[in-house]
Amino acid sequence: MTMNRPRWILLVLGLSFFVVGVADAFMPPLRGKDYSVLDVAHAFLISALCYTWCRAEGLARGVIPPGRSALLAGVFPLLGIPVYFFRTRPWRRALVSTLGAAGFLVMGLLLAAGGTLLTESVRA
Repeated sequence: MTMNRPRWILLVLGLSFFVVGVADAFMPPLRGKDYSVLDVAHAFLISALCYTWCRAEGLARGVIPPGRSALLAGVFPLLGIPVYFFRTRPWRRALVSTLGAAGFLVMGLLLAAGGTLLTESVRA
């Protein structure tokens, strides 16, 4: 089975969480903050990949994203991805897709935490 472009983008997005989690074990947090410079850069990467995914997913399904839905998904993914789903799918499929996206976010956060914990345990 070959993977289409939207799935490749999701794979890259998921792997980025793990890679940033591993790298966070080596980077000090910003002064007075709980995050590092890499976390800030990762936020921009997430935004770019969310925008790219919306465009690629729409093209793969033959749907042109209405208005600026893909751009909103890139600028503010937590709101933009559900808006994209509800503007490009029937409401039941959009709700299921939104729940899937929430699950993907939880999986990404777990990958990041797992990467950090794995690296710190190996370093110790």
